[in-house]
Amino acid sequence: MAVALQAVDGIALKLMVDAWTAAPAAQKEGVFHAAFAVRQIEIGLASMVSLSMGLTAVMYGEALLVDQTYPKWVGGLALIGGVPTMVAGVVIAYTGFSGLAMAINMPANFLLLVWMLILGGCMWRRCRVRPE
Repeated sequence: MAVALQAVDGIALKLMVDAWTAAPAAQKEGVFHAAFAVRQIEIGLASMVSLSMGLTAVMYGEALLVDQTYPKWVGGLALIGGVPTMVAGVVIAYTGFSGLAMAINMPANFLLLVWMLILGGCMWRRCRVRPE
């Protein structure tokens, strides 16, 4: 899903904006509406990416809380980042890339990044210290 989002955002939308910029005045309105449609697809994909990423983090966090391998706070951090990421996905679906959506999504994504780095460090440390 994230790859599709990047393809729409980074390739398709740029091509549409370039087409709008280069279009003759008589065609600008039609090309604008086509570009706007691509933007709406981008918003829908961004919403689904946030929902699925948040849900994945929440499920992983719950598994970490049940398992005794890693500290419980590592699982809790996944929940703290995953739930608002899912909420941001719903807000993006209804409001687009609004200030509210970004105010929820950016800190939540930062928390998930911190969580992934911490979990990776815990896993790396655990991998180095193998019981004999």
